[in-house]
Amino acid sequence: MKPCPCGSGEPRRELVDARGIFCTFVCDRCEKQKRAKFRSDIFVDPNYWTEEELTDPRFWDDDFPVQHD
Repeated sequence: MKPCPCGSGEPRRELVDARGIFCTFVCDRCEKQKRAKFRSDIFVDPNYWTEEELTDPRFWDDDFPVQHD
């Protein structure tokens, strides 16, 4: 496993929001501080408000085929 970019030397893991969208890498030491940089609702409410429409099908429909141009 790669170490967390916070410099702790602990293994990193992905922090994802309630929709499964990657936010950042964390470890036990830095997760609380890194979560604080985001709105708390994005981690519990998959219908959280966003300014941008999430049009990438990977974010809203697992059965929709992703097309690459």
